[in-house]
Amino acid sequence: MVFLQRLVRLILVCAVMAGCAVKPVMDEPQQPMTASQELGGSPALSLLASAEQARQQGDSSRAERYLERALNIAPDSSWLYKELADLRLTEGDARGAEGFALKALRLAPDHPAYQAGLWELVATARERQGDAAGAKTARERAATLRDPESRKA
Repeated sequence: MVFLQRLVRLILVCAVMAGCAVKPVMDEPQQPMTASQELGGSPALSLLASAEQARQQGDSSRAERYLERALNIAPDSSWLYKELADLRLTEGDARGAEGFALKALRLAPDHPAYQAGLWELVATARERQGDAAGAKTARERAATLRDPESRKA
């Protein structure tokens, strides 16, 4: 009987100490999301750099080819879809930009600032398609992601 009481006490002490060992959740500011975080070590990262260089030189079709090749290597890369969405928006293809941005959102990591930027991209694409209500909804989602207080609720 004494052994059983000591065992129960030991279990209770262990349970209390285990509860104290949990690191509290803190709202630490997140670092900006970067391509190298998502694609680090992948050959897709060098293709992304080549796409950016082609884009800066005004060769959007070559940039798109590099991005598509990169997607063959890293098909689940939210960042690559975001870059394609940006490229399509620059080319005036708002519908294509929205599609790529939504795909990027489906693959996006749990990074609220990054996701908010994607929703802004969706909003811009919808605006250019004449969808004011859809753009407003997308901007509201972006604002919710940027406001840490609204995410706690």
